[in-house]
Amino acid sequence: MAKLLNRLVPAPLRPPVRGAALFVVRPLQQRLTSTWRRRKRLIRRVRGTRNRLKRVRRKLHKALKNVWRRQVKQRVWLRIWRIHLWRKGECPVESDKEIHLISSLVRLHTGNALRTLHLYDELKDHAEVSLWTERHWVPPEIAERYPVKRIIPERFEFPKTGTFVFVGTRPPIGPWHRHTYPRRIILIHNSDRLTLRQFHRKLRQLSDGGRREVEVAYASELTKRKAGNHPGYVQASLIDLDRFIPADNKPSDSPSVIFTVGRMSRADPLKHHPEDAVLYRRLVEEGCRVRIMGPSPALKAELGGLESVTLLPAYAQEAHLFLQGLDCFFYRTSEKYLEPSARVVTEAMACGLPVVCHKSGGYAQWIDNGRNGFLFETQQEALELLLRLKEDRALRGKVGREARRTAEELFSDAVRSEIVEFYLR
Repeated sequence: MAKLLNRLVPAPLRPPVRGAALFVVRPLQQRLTSTWRRRKRLIRRVRGTRNRLKRVRRKLHKALKNVWRRQVKQRVWLRIWRIHLWRKGECPVESDKEIHLISSLVRLHTGNALRTLHLYDELKDHAEVSLWTERHWVPPEIAERYPVKRIIPERFEFPKTGTFVFVGTRPPIGPWHRHTYPRRIILIHNSDRLTLRQFHRKLRQLSDGGRREVEVAYASELTKRKAGNHPGYVQASLIDLDRFIPADNKPSDSPSVIFTVGRMSRADPLKHHPEDAVLYRRLVEEGCRVRIMGPSPALKAELGGLESVTLLPAYAQEAHLFLQGLDCFFYRTSEKYLEPSARVVTEAMACGLPVVCHKSGGYAQWIDNGRNGFLFETQQEALELLLRLKEDRALRGKVGREARRTAEELFSDAVRSEIVEFYLR
């Protein structure tokens, strides 16, 4: 720069020109620097926008793929299949002994899954029974023991004729059922979380707008009342009476053995009452032992340090073995959850245990207060009943024997035959 200035500018003018150049170049450098920085910021923004657009495009592609898989693909292929049947002028051949049990089968130990699997075991010797689920994954503990089929509408893999038994009103049902030819449709209503409007909406869906008749089987009289006394058949969830039996040579008659109160459930806060922890503490103070399998997080926090309280994870032990180690079974749920039936109560009764339960559940219809179990309303009533059983061994034995007799009557061969006849009708 200096050499060029010496060659082009005369010597007398060089100092003023040099000062003017410095005056101009400095702001020019700053302007160029700020422009360069703005360019970099703009590039970063463009790259960020491009990356965001890529993420949005991936999400949109995934969403459209799910829509295609769940809705469009099902409907298109099902329409093609129906047109094919229309052109042939024939419908699938019906089988009077073909029964399809359709359930979510989320976990083995849930009431819905156990009801489905026990019903399958009861019906499989009398008819052609198939297990179906709309879920994309079947738990290994179920798949290893039972032949479960997945419903895949685009492959035409779904039940088409026979008797459809939908176990549970909460799981959603895809549009495939509109393109079937069932002889009968049975809905097993075993949930309290559906309003009356939602229940009738499910009936309209299964009836395909009223063109089909839907029969209803209820888990208890309570669920039937909550459904507006819609016509239906009340069925208790079947249990294995050969597995749930009173323990042999139980040492509870010895004075040295501590009276044990137990509870078995899922680790769900709704399955436990907020005041249960206070009740269990009072029982410990009175010299009792408490065993809980499947405690809620709140119970873990409040009872974890007590020596006479045993907290086991849910399903840590076989249900019948856990129950056979108790002297009394206690059951109460949160006020926000109304228990439809509670098969665990009938399992405890089958094990010959005196049950102490809140009177609001669906199981109350099978408990004759004071004879084969006890029903209470308040916390104080529950405590008094439990302490009374602790002190009176004869009462425990008498009520336990009546509880076992009630379970045998509830799941007798005659009742099981009626259930089988209902599904084979």
